[in-house]
Amino acid sequence: MAKIKQTLPNDAYLDNPLLKLVNRKHKLRSEIAFRKFKIGRESFDVSILENLLAFLAAAEKKMFKLTLVSGYRSIAQQQKLFDNSLTVYTKQGFSDRDAVKQVLAYLQAPGASEHHTGLAVDIIDSSFLKEKGDLYPEADQLPSQQWLISNAPKFGFILRFPKGKEAFTGVKYESWHFRYVGRENAQFISGQRLSLEEYIDLLKKEQRDKLFIQTQYNE
Repeated sequence: MAKIKQTLPNDAYLDNPLLKLVNRKHKLRSEIAFRKFKIGRESFDVSILENLLAFLAAAEKKMFKLTLVSGYRSIAQQQKLFDNSLTVYTKQGFSDRDAVKQVLAYLQAPGASEHHTGLAVDIIDSSFLKEKGDLYPEADQLPSQQWLISNAPKFGFILRFPKGKEAFTGVKYESWHFRYVGRENAQFISGQRLSLEEYIDLLKKEQRDKLFIQTQYNE
C-alpha cells in the first residue's frame, strides 16, 4: 500500500459500525441488529437515510433516471439466492464444486454479503437495467453511472468494488454497488484510492503504532 500522507478522519476507528467489514474472510454468523427504513421494496439502515435520500435527490436534479436494485438482504435471503443459483448450474451439468465456483463469481456466500449490513445499495441507470436485464460493469459508460461514482463520496458512499482492487476485495469490479461509510471516511477512501479492506488495514496499523508508542512511553 502506498504511504498515506493525509491525516485520518475523526471517525476513522475500528469500532465504528459504519466501517463494519463483511466479506468472504469476515462472515457474519448472525444478523446485525439495526433500525430499518424502506424506499419502495428495499430496506436500509436508518443511519444512512438522510445521505441516501440526498444522494438520490442530487441525481434526480441532474435528470438521471435510476433504479434502487438492492438494499438490505438477510442471511436467509442470501442463502436462498445462493442455493437457487447452485441449482441452475448443477442442472446444466456442473459438478457441485464447479457450480459453487460459478456462483461465487458474481454472488457472495451467505454471511459474506455487504447487503446484510443495511449500509449497501445497488444503484444503476434505469434504461440500462431495462435493456440489459441485469447488472453489468459497463453501465459505467453512461453519464448517470459516472456521476454516481464520482459524487458518491460527497454523500458518504464509496464504490465498494472498484477496478484494480480485486486482490483486496476478492470481488470483480461492480460499477453499481455503493457502501455507506460516512462522509469523511468516504472522501478519504476515495481520495486515497483505497478499497475498504485497505482502509481497515490502515486503521489497524495506526492502532498498532499508537499502542507501540504508548508502551514505549510507559516504559
